[in-house]
Amino acid sequence: MRSTGLVLLSVLTLPQLGCLVGSAVEAAKSQASGTVHLTSSGLGNRTLAPTDCASGERQVFFGADFLDAQGITTRLIIDPTGTASLRLFATDRPLDQGVVFHRQDCSRFELSLDRTGWRINDVYDLRVSLDFECRTASGDEAAGALAARCH
Repeated sequence: MRSTGLVLLSVLTLPQLGCLVGSAVEAAKSQASGTVHLTSSGLGNRTLAPTDCASGERQVFFGADFLDAQGITTRLIIDPTGTASLRLFATDRPLDQGVVFHRQDCSRFELSLDRTGWRINDVYDLRVSLDFECRTASGDEAAGALAARCH
């Protein structure tokens, strides 16, 4: 009788463990969607289509990096006061200034950044969406919409 109860318990819990593992694998995906149209004297005129997203926690900031195959990173930065900005830079030269857009440079700057409840390797999984249209005084422009699960 006791072994029958254990077998029944195992049969009932194993499928649920599969759901948990499946959910963790789904949370581990960090694919991005959307495009960014960039016009910049330093980075050129490009249409970026980021395919990956990384949580800013990996680089010790609150926000996210959208990574493009052309070698340009679109970084959403939210500072401790809640002020948001965008920085686009060459991925292989992360210490170069690149182009920075502050919220006041933008006619449209809508963002959502929420923790999903998952932590993967001590990094919170984030759900990020961003819709923006920005122009600096020097003439650099960027506009686009991005969405991703980032970790």
